[in-house]
Amino acid sequence: MKVLLIGNLPADGQTSMLLFQAVIEREMTRLGHDVRLVTPTPWVQRLPWPQRLQKWVGYIDKFVLFPLTLARHVRWADVVHVTDHSNAMYVPRVTAKPNIVTCHDVIAIQAGLGMIPGWNVGWTGRVFQRLISKGLDRTDEVACVSHLTRRHLLELRLAEERRVGVVLNGLNAAFAPVAPEIAAPVIRRVGLGPQDRYVMHIGADMPRKNRITILKAFIELQRRSAESGRPPVADKLLIVGAPLAPPLEELARSSGVADKIIMAKNVSHEDLCALYSQATALLFPSLQEGFGWPIIEAQACGCPVFTSDVAPMNEIGGKAAVYVQPEDADGLATAIEQAVPRLDEMRRLGIENAAFYTSERMAQGYIDTYRKAIDARQGAA
Repeated sequence: MKVLLIGNLPADGQTSMLLFQAVIEREMTRLGHDVRLVTPTPWVQRLPWPQRLQKWVGYIDKFVLFPLTLARHVRWADVVHVTDHSNAMYVPRVTAKPNIVTCHDVIAIQAGLGMIPGWNVGWTGRVFQRLISKGLDRTDEVACVSHLTRRHLLELRLAEERRVGVVLNGLNAAFAPVAPEIAAPVIRRVGLGPQDRYVMHIGADMPRKNRITILKAFIELQRRSAESGRPPVADKLLIVGAPLAPPLEELARSSGVADKIIMAKNVSHEDLCALYSQATALLFPSLQEGFGWPIIEAQACGCPVFTSDVAPMNEIGGKAAVYVQPEDADGLATAIEQAVPRLDEMRRLGIENAAFYTSERMAQGYIDTYRKAIDARQGAA
């Protein structure tokens, strides 16, 4: 089968989507298919434009120049796979062949419709989301990465139910426990001490990632420790990603925990595995996700996970994770303290749960979806 993958512009820096398209390319090739990955080339964006114009000139590469190159690639392919729904505006250019779109979430579409409080989308953003919605409506098959994403997509009537399936994500790289002696240099490099017990979070600095609850829960753990005279469950909080927003920085300072928070960004895959492996726990009380990759990444490395008792997090984490109300910081702190006696069990169960989310299983799900799209075209013919 000749599979044309349409991926993301690398300059956009969407790390998870770049990893996703890479693992699809790798697995399809490994399974014996002829794969061609095409992405926009920053012809215009690479010129020395002022920083304030970079985003806009990037649209020329994505919306004007790249679509002109698709026709010859489509002629070559048996099936076309748009690997990120945010590129669904390309669907009208590929309808000559069976095609599918992976829908990772509908959060931005919901925001464009005014459904997410506090997220104001400009008119260009709303136009962009309408183009994405039209692409989802025209594609042969939509593969959602979780059952929640499928439910949301159908509630918004973005595609016919018969054309919408679920292909659960797999791990997009090799995640496994790292021995303490191998992890030790990484621990030192990010600024942690060899005896530090730390909880960690990974994710962007956006409201739905809910860093405020993580910080408040950590402050509460320190307060309880000071009152009881017992060592805290965790004496450091490691944030992997962008720095804390100013209001959170001020809260950390006023609560006396600023010196206990370690920030790390641009962490390599190998270092991330080491940090997961030695953490007391991953805290992931996200308010909204399409899937929740950090849950299974951490579990695969033997890291206990505390996450939101809402879908899809409570679908993905299985019996290994502890589920909490995402905005209840005191409840999260209590859940962490109560789970201490069974952290080793959580590590074992987590490794078992993550073993289900293989890239091989995911790839087979996409092959089945490709065949469904091809068979439907042949049947119609």
